[in-house]
Amino acid sequence: MKFQPGQSGNVGGRPKGSCGGRMLALSGLDKMMARKKNQRALMAALEKDLLKDPVRFFKTVIMPLLPKEAKLSIDHDGIVEWKSLLGDEEGEGQGAKSGSSDGSGGIGRIGE
Repeated sequence: MKFQPGQSGNVGGRPKGSCGGRMLALSGLDKMMARKKNQRALMAALEKDLLKDPVRFFKTVIMPLLPKEAKLSIDHDGIVEWKSLLGDEEGEGQGAKSGSSDGSGGIGRIGE
């Protein structure tokens, strides 16, 4: 049976309560990470990796977790300047150097 352009092959959609492979994988990871021994093992491995090469760790582990809207810069000495997560309405580029967790800005050296 041929479908017309714009016509779905599954008109009813996915049945309620079912989930795809990504959700099943995330559910499994969530259960695995709920165990304290796994949390400790992960933290130890992340810390070892961070101490081995802080700049690479930041670029390959931390940056992919940040929202696309995050604005920051890394200089060749490993100093990170957080511009903002959503934009600095008070003065783009000034970067409030408060180090606050609300994304308003801050400066820090990777590995300190």
